[in-house]
Order: sequence, then structure tokens, then C-alpha cells
Amino acid sequence: MTAPRKAAASRAAAVGAVCMSVVSACAATFVTRNLTYDRRESSLLASSGVTSRSVTMPDGAVIGYGEGPPGGAPLLLIPGQQVSWTDYASVLGALSDNWHVFAVDCFGHGGSTKDPAHYPALRQTTALTWFIESVVGTPAVVAGHSSGGLLAARLAADSPDLVRAVLIEDAPFFATEPDRAPGTFAWLDGFRPMHEFLATRHDASMTWTRHWVRHSHLRTLFGDKGWTRLVRDPVERRLDRDPHRIPRLWWLPPTMNRALALTACLQDGTGDYDLRYGEMFYDNTWFDGFDQTETLTRVRAPATLLHATVHEQDGVLLGAMTHDDARRAHVLMPDCLLVDRIPAGHDIHRQRPALFVDSINALSGRIR
Repeated sequence: MTAPRKAAASRAAAVGAVCMSVVSACAATFVTRNLTYDRRESSLLASSGVTSRSVTMPDGAVIGYGEGPPGGAPLLLIPGQQVSWTDYASVLGALSDNWHVFAVDCFGHGGSTKDPAHYPALRQTTALTWFIESVVGTPAVVAGHSSGGLLAARLAADSPDLVRAVLIEDAPFFATEPDRAPGTFAWLDGFRPMHEFLATRHDASMTWTRHWVRHSHLRTLFGDKGWTRLVRDPVERRLDRDPHRIPRLWWLPPTMNRALALTACLQDGTGDYDLRYGEMFYDNTWFDGFDQTETLTRVRAPATLLHATVHEQDGVLLGAMTHDDARRAHVLMPDCLLVDRIPAGHDIHRQRPALFVDSINALSGRIR
């Protein structure tokens, strides 16, 4: 081989080695991100200054909550379904700069009581009223996410002297009504499968995680073959080895591994979420006595409604509520700012933390 050819071959080999190194580094980053997506939030939670506490109500019910350092006006955070107060990890530190944060576990979640008698919305808002009076000790700004947003609105309507302002984050107003709920992703992917699992659970090997991967509505987005090969089969093989450990799959993005993590539940011994809570959205008993339209007309405190961009596929609502629903809720509340079509998924506080924190901070200037 001539000298020029040797030099060219040497350069080609060097370029190939560099390319392989780059590809290997990218692959390692990809895998690490998928398997450790929650480490940053854990670090933020640890540095937030918010500590875990609990309090027992006069009727014996326990409310688990996190409390931040004192120094600002009180802020009560109410998370959505299947998560505890620690779901706010990405914003707790920033909020604690201006607020005295209290973040609760709804009944059926986290460190709070697991008794379905306490799960309906009106029972929970009564408990939240007691919490503000007895633990917070003074009227507060209240923010709620998803079903927690429904509770925040009801709390503002029922206890106007205790709620100075309210932020409602992507709450499922009107889409949860009995005639519309079956056409939502939350119903098809969560509430109906939860009901079917609880009604037919006889085999100990049939965990909720296994049931979910067999019946998740996400398979319609992946396609049956893709879902089976990429999710269902590998999850089930891992569950065969350890049914009490929820798998993480290195090739799935954080959003999908988080979806798997959210199957942690009381019934399987993998988490603190009681599936009977979700079942109450299947049979609508969570809403006993809760008229959503009437409730919103009684929210007199300054309100901000955050609503993510939503989509429909084959007639299924892939989101909490439609844009028409958001506008309707906005109009029903006398003093409401609507921030619509936010480029984020359902968890705005996780995906757009700066927007979420700024929206809460802005409420202080609207309090009368």
C-alpha cells in the first residue's frame, strides 16, 4: 500500500473510532437517562427544605403532608391521583423562596388514611378545611393538580374565608361527567382497568402492573405488535422473576418508565396508592354531591387555570379536558385567568416548573 493510501486508511480508521466513541457515549447517555430519570427530582426534594409530617384528625383519619420552611405566606398544594405530595419535588425549592409550603397526600395516597369512606371529594374537602384551620392556622393560597385541582376548586367554593386565591392545574372539569368519562384516556387506561382488576383479582400472580400492561390503552398508540414486543412481554418476564418489583426498561423513554412506576399500588404491596380511589372515578361515587358547574360559579377568590395542549385520537380525549371545557370553567369563575394550550403534558408542574412557580407567585398580586 502506498504512503498516501496508508495515511487515508489511518484517517478513516481514526474517524471510525471517533464515530464509534460518540455513538457509544450517546447510547450510554440514552440508557442512563431512561433508567435514572427520577434522580434529579429526588435530589431537588432532598434540598428543598420540605420535611415529611403527619397529623391525625379528631375522627382518627391521618393526613400525611410535607411542610417547607416558614417565612412566607401559606401555600397549600394538592397533588393529583396515584402520587404523593413528593410529586411536587421539582418546584418545592423554588416555591419555598416565597411561600410557607404545605403539600398534602390525598386520602388513599402516600401517608394518608387508606379507607374508601374518606375518598369522596366532599369528604376530602371537609378534611382539607380542617387542615387549613388546624395545621396551617391561617387562610392560604391553594393549588391543585388534576383531581387535586377539582378539590382545590371545591375548597375555594365551600370555604371562601380560608382560600385567598386558587391555582387549578389541568383539572378534568366536565370530562369526568358520567356521559363523557368513558371517552377519555384516564377512563380507558386507568379507571376501567382498575375496576376490572379489583373485580376479578383471584390469582396472586395477577398484579395490577401485569393487568395494566395487558389492558393499557397505550397499546393503541404503540400498535398491538409494538406494545407486545417493547412493553408487555419484557415487563411480564421481569414480573415472573419478581412480581413485587416494578420494571424499568432501558429502551423506554422516561415518560413510559414513569407510566410503569405509576402502577405502584397498595394492593400489590409496591406502593401507597389505593386502587379503590380510582375505582370511584369509574362508578362516579367520588363525585357524590359534587356539581362541577355549580361549584365553579361559587369560586370567588382570584383563580388561575392552567391547561395543557390536548389531542384526540379516534374519539378519545388524550388530556384532562378539552379547550372548550377549559374556557367554560374559566367563564364560570368570576375572577379567573386562563392560561391555555400550554406546551406540556398533563403534569405542568413537572414539565414546565418555571411557568408553574411564576403562575403561583403572580397570584399574590391579585389577592384582594
